[in-house]
Amino acid sequence: MTSSASSALDDCLRLGAAELLDEFAVYGHYYQARIGRGPDAPIEALRDRLEIAPRDWSLRDVDAREPDLLVIMMNPGASKPLSTLWDSDAPAGLVAAQPDRTQYQIMRLLRAAQALGLGWRHARVLNLSDLRTPKSAEMLAKLDLYGGQDSHSLFSDARRAECARWFASHATPVLCAWGLNPGLSGLAARALRTAAGHTVLGLSDDGLRYRHPLPQTRNLQHQWLRAMADQIAAHRTL
Repeated sequence: MTSSASSALDDCLRLGAAELLDEFAVYGHYYQARIGRGPDAPIEALRDRLEIAPRDWSLRDVDAREPDLLVIMMNPGASKPLSTLWDSDAPAGLVAAQPDRTQYQIMRLLRAAQALGLGWRHARVLNLSDLRTPKSAEMLAKLDLYGGQDSHSLFSDARRAECARWFASHATPVLCAWGLNPGLSGLAARALRTAAGHTVLGLSDDGLRYRHPLPQTRNLQHQWLRAMADQIAAHRTL
C-alpha cells in the first residue's frame, strides 16, 4: 500500500459521527414476540436485522439489494427505532433507527473499503440473538432461561428459510464480530456453519470467538479497524 493510500485509509478510520451520518442512514426491523412456553411467557423486544446504507437510497432499494457486507454480532443491545417500532407501509417494515458507536465502526469500515478501491456502501447486520438487551449478562441469562426455545435466533431450526434468504449469495463476505464470551459458543457455531462458502472476515484466536468492533479504548478500536481493513485489502486481491 502506498503512503498516500495508507494516509487516506487512516483518515477514513478516524471519521466522526457527523461525517458518517452525512453519507449513511440506519434502518432496523423491530418486532415483539413471546419466546418462552405458554401464554404467560413474557413478551420480548427484538430486532432481526439492521441496514446501514447510503442516505440517498430509498427503503425499497435498501431492502431489495444484496449488501456488500454481512455482519454478525451478538445481539441488538439497546438498539431502538427513532419513532415507531414498525411501519406497515414501509418495505419489509424497516424504520429509521438510532445509530450507536458500534454501527459507526461498521460505517468507518465501509469507508475504508472504499478507500481500498471497493464499492462497499451497504452493510446488513444480523445477530446471534434478536433479543434487545443492553447488557450481555442479561442476554446470557435469558439464553439459559429459554433453553431450547431459541426462535429469538436467526440460526435456530425454526428460522432456516429466513436464514437461507440472507445468506443466499456466496459472493457476500461475512464479518463475524460477536465477541469473546464462551456462553455464545453454541449459537456462534451455528452461525459459522451458515456462513460456510462465504469469505469470512473477523479477528479470532480460536475460529469460534470473534472480537467485537468496539473494544474499550480508542486505540484498540483503531487497531480493530486497521486489522479489518488489512483483511479487506487481502479479500480484494482474491
